[in-house]
Amino acid sequence: MSTASTKPEESPYTHLIIVCCHAIYTGNGSDLSESQWILKPYQISDPKTGRPSEHETFITHILAGARAIEDDKNAMLTFSGGFTGDSKISEAGGYRAVLKSLRDHDILHDPNYFEEELATDSFQNLLFSILQFQRVTGRYPERVTVITHAFKQKRFLELHAPAIKWPANRIRVRGVNPPFTHEELKSTEKGEAENAYELFVKDPYGVRPPLSEKREARHWERSNTRVVFPGLDPVLGRLLMWEGGESGREVFPERLPWEE
Repeated sequence: MSTASTKPEESPYTHLIIVCCHAIYTGNGSDLSESQWILKPYQISDPKTGRPSEHETFITHILAGARAIEDDKNAMLTFSGGFTGDSKISEAGGYRAVLKSLRDHDILHDPNYFEEELATDSFQNLLFSILQFQRVTGRYPERVTVITHAFKQKRFLELHAPAIKWPANRIRVRGVNPPFTHEELKSTEKGEAENAYELFVKDPYGVRPPLSEKREARHWERSNTRVVFPGLDPVLGRLLMWEGGESGREVFPERLPWEE
């Protein structure tokens, strides 16, 4: 997929489909099994309980994203995830390798896609993908679809989209959870509320501890945005540096290009 920018009136792409990455695939495409992924302890399979590895869910996310654009000629897919581990491969780069393997096995057609290799959390998944879409196509998307875990849906719709003033009627979340037991689902939802949703309520832009510490642990460096998004609209540069005002909860006060 070429990343050369085009004039907005020339670009047929208006729908951004974001597949949020959650781990790093390190294989060469011939083997997509669990052993080829860098997984966190809670993502690993457990034969004693029958819990499957979450890499299977990540492949489902990739398939969902690629198939979503097959029926929409105006859609473009992105894999969003940075160099969050010690590997030289980004999360997005690993997902690209999985996509290539699925295409080589005639499971998928060749979709229009690009990679966003800077994001370290869900807020950045959304914002950085929109900025990269503009860089690739020359325009901002009219619609956004986020593919991620279902238990993260409220985080995107109720917190991240409002924080960047993205219109509520122009974003959807397609959630696909791992195959949880009832107990696992309740535990995951509790963890989501305590360790993510409630933290973003207090810190919508993720710039204060503990959210900022999570980013740092995933190798986030704020200055990278100047390199990845050259020629960025000055107001968006200020959005990237916004820290929520004195309270930390204040919405960015300036008008953004995608506001209605």
